[in-house]
Amino acid sequence: MENKVKEILKSDFEKYMRFAVQSGTGFGFDIFGEYAVSVLNFYVGSAILTYENKLEASLYLLELYNKGLGGIITEEDREELARVFAQDPTLDYGVLKPIFG
Repeated sequence: MENKVKEILKSDFEKYMRFAVQSGTGFGFDIFGEYAVSVLNFYVGSAILTYENKLEASLYLLELYNKGLGGIITEEDREELARVFAQDPTLDYGVLKPIFG
């Protein structure tokens, strides 16, 4: 995955995280999961991310999230979650509105 794509993923992740915290919804794992799945599918659909790189991007988002949690998610769990996120076809534009709206 290119560094440019990583920068986009990180920037949008930070935007969403700030929105979630400031709006009072928090940034629990369920909210993060909805965000991650939707943003990955949006990026694949808009050709920012290739389908082949979707798993790597999913793992990268989980690494960013895990840093914020102080590293409590094990590498094995991150890899399993990344596979689940990468396979989920959900795309909820309502979830993405805070970063693109």
